[in-house]
Amino acid sequence: MIKQQGSLRLLVFEKISHYYQNRCVFDDFCIEINEPRVLISGPNGSGKTTLLMLAAGLITPDAGKVSFNQQSVLTTESKKHIGISASKVALPGFLTVAELLDFHQRQFNCEPNEHWLTQFGLKQYWHTKVDNLSLGNYKKLSLLTAVMHQPKLLLLDEPANGLDDKARLALNLLLSDYPGQVIIASHEAIAAEHQQVRQIQLQRSEPDPV
Repeated sequence: MIKQQGSLRLLVFEKISHYYQNRCVFDDFCIEINEPRVLISGPNGSGKTTLLMLAAGLITPDAGKVSFNQQSVLTTESKKHIGISASKVALPGFLTVAELLDFHQRQFNCEPNEHWLTQFGLKQYWHTKVDNLSLGNYKKLSLLTAVMHQPKLLLLDEPANGLDDKARLALNLLLSDYPGQVIIASHEAIAAEHQQVRQIQLQRSEPDPV
């Protein structure tokens, strides 16, 4: 678990406004997230995935600022300490599992964790191209690339989607021991087993058409 130092704020959204296909997703949105474990829930279209993408610095808000440890998430230095697994973050399909993990290893100067490779059952797909993986194995690989460099901020979008029971158990064990801040966007209460979990409920910014 992260040890808070004084009044240090970890992830902060300051007056965020963001539009998607002319629809307002966030309007002057403000929130501080200091807790080590956070579960974001809400109906489809409420902005759960968009919030994670903003936190990862993968999309830029139309207005406002997102910072992690008092530094903009858009900076190269911040992105070194952020990991994300989300459906909108596509893995390069032309690489094999081994090639992708090797690339990630060299990019972040880290080592693949043999334990989690075994627990997620990916070693048998070592030479399989990413495009040829099943939904469940693709999700496992996405989770591993997100966590492999042990980022201080780990962002997971529906992490249990497509996982079998063994992989779900492995995921829960991984998250229970993870030393960084973990923010999960999910319809499932996957993080509710952990202590001190903050619940954030998002609502659609516009009503559904009648």
